[in-house]
Amino acid sequence: MTDAARTALILIDMQRGFIDTTSPLCIAGAAATIPACERALAAARDHRLAVYHVRREYAADGSDVEAVRHGTWAEGGRPLSAAWPESLACPPELEPREGEPVIAKPSWSAFFGTDLHERLQARGIGTIVLAGTTTPNCVRSTAYDGMALGYNVAVLADATSSRTPEVQRANLADMAHVGVQILTADELAATGTASLSDVEGAAAATSPARQTAAAASATSKDATEPREALPSFDAAPTPRLASIETVSTGWINKYHLHYTMPDGRPYAYEGVSRKGPEAYRAALDALGAGEPPTPDAVCIVPILPDGSVLLEREFRYPLNSWCISLPAGLVDAGESLEEAVARELYEETGYRLRDDVDAPVRPLPQPGFSSTGLAEENVHVVFAHVEPGGAAAPEAAEIIEPFVLPRHQIRAFLDANTTPIGTRCQLILEMLAEK
Repeated sequence: MTDAARTALILIDMQRGFIDTTSPLCIAGAAATIPACERALAAARDHRLAVYHVRREYAADGSDVEAVRHGTWAEGGRPLSAAWPESLACPPELEPREGEPVIAKPSWSAFFGTDLHERLQARGIGTIVLAGTTTPNCVRSTAYDGMALGYNVAVLADATSSRTPEVQRANLADMAHVGVQILTADELAATGTASLSDVEGAAAATSPARQTAAAASATSKDATEPREALPSFDAAPTPRLASIETVSTGWINKYHLHYTMPDGRPYAYEGVSRKGPEAYRAALDALGAGEPPTPDAVCIVPILPDGSVLLEREFRYPLNSWCISLPAGLVDAGESLEEAVARELYEETGYRLRDDVDAPVRPLPQPGFSSTGLAEENVHVVFAHVEPGGAAAPEAAEIIEPFVLPRHQIRAFLDANTTPIGTRCQLILEMLAEK
């Protein structure tokens, strides 16, 4: 399968000038595909795919109309130009949402004479799913240009149209023969990117030559394109940790941290940790020396095949209340990050990592710290592709109720929820709601 974050739906030319029977450029099958195109848009939004609307727009004087259709265009009221503005519009069901780019193209392919490729590259898109009209012309030329540019390409059979069913079938068969993946809007809705193979990625994985060529291409591009400098920090006077005093021990240990300030003054601060005195001192020394932290715990963002999110309602004793959270837990000694994710996920929810996904676990670049004013504990957030696996097996004192939240309901849930919610969970849901 492909990564939803690197996949885009491109809706091509679903405009009145190609749909209405009053237009001389009307495609006989286009109007019938509006419901399928609407389902494709909904599926892309639910599964967090990027969405691009690509449309035809000619100059009113006809100077950029293809020669082969100029006569028909001129004699038929000059559709898809400012001379007939209504023909430029799309059906209301297919209106772009805020943040979904609308790109005007001058000819058949969505890549010809546009900045679509640059936009896709900027977002890291590697797979494009095509819908719209017409299959033999604009959809097919976009598919072939997309493959030439190195994209995985898929076409939605029921959300594309041709002037006759015979032409539609023949063109879909031809594209499938050269490697375009053919599926339907309903399949995209039901399975998301699980329906799509990463053809380019599979080829690169088995070909050192392709990997070398891709790396050389990226290096060449980096060398020619200036990059904006990232923030950097100059060396500054830093307090020095002189000693650690153990105040109390237990499941949570309390410490007094004694510092010497840059100007020589002593300063004491209170901190807490699950670590004992030796491990705590080692962790603070390592952090002070700029070493990367070893994850203490994992926080799992479980994504189901349909794009829904698996959450928990858990009774939290320090709150004396139920709390909305993501599955999470401590990393055991000698345990890898993926092993901890798989164990905690199954214990708390009964779900498991999917084995039909190349990389079911995708951690953020580094762990984040839970409360920098209180403790040194850090948590590594991991996005995980999951599926039901069996019965949960929480510890005796863990009172956990897993539940599934569909992607399209996240915003409404956040607005209506009155149960305490963990900050990390809240921020991740806010991010997912905006996708």
